[in-house]
Amino acid sequence: MLKSIKKTNLLMMSSIILFMAFITIYLFRNCDFNDVIYEIETLPYFTKVSAMIALIALQIFLAFLPGEPLELASGYIFGSFQGTIVCLIGSMIGTIIVYYLARIFQHSIIDKMFDQSKVAEVKKLFSSKKSKFWLFIIFLIPGSPKDIMTYLVSLTDIDIKQWLLLTTIGRIPSIVTSTYLMGALRDGNIVLAVSIFAVTVILVITGAVYYKKIVNSN
Repeated sequence: MLKSIKKTNLLMMSSIILFMAFITIYLFRNCDFNDVIYEIETLPYFTKVSAMIALIALQIFLAFLPGEPLELASGYIFGSFQGTIVCLIGSMIGTIIVYYLARIFQHSIIDKMFDQSKVAEVKKLFSSKKSKFWLFIIFLIPGSPKDIMTYLVSLTDIDIKQWLLLTTIGRIPSIVTSTYLMGALRDGNIVLAVSIFAVTVILVITGAVYYKKIVNSN
């Protein structure tokens, strides 16, 4: 009976992931990004905000899709500050969805979404006595594997409120570099945009090196 329930849950979850992935990939391949931004910009403000929040939450769930294009779009459409707020709200909603889905379906969903070598790499962090501290530090690093950590950490005994606080604060640097870059370009401030881009590149390279050191040390 238990095996039958697990198989049913796995089949249902796999169907949802495949369906959402198919729709998302189809849209990405068949829609011009500039046209999508234009269409979103013409929507009423509340609808526009709701649509972007929903897309960002969907990206957190479909973790194999990059989140940067949506963060850049938010900065361009809403401006630097409002775009950051929209991204953080969408990320919070996506994190809540992933948290409870991971607890319901556990490794059946994670095995479908991520490469096992990457899962094993991130799991090394959980063996550390300061695992929450290292997870928070890694979340602060632009370009770090935040989405896979969102799934895996949801399987631990961490409280949803604590996890939301940690991930929301941890995502700020990555989101801000994207939204403020596009906000600066929208306002025609090329010097600021180039400066933000240069800082972002330095942070990503430094963060990648530091992330490897953290994983290896644990």
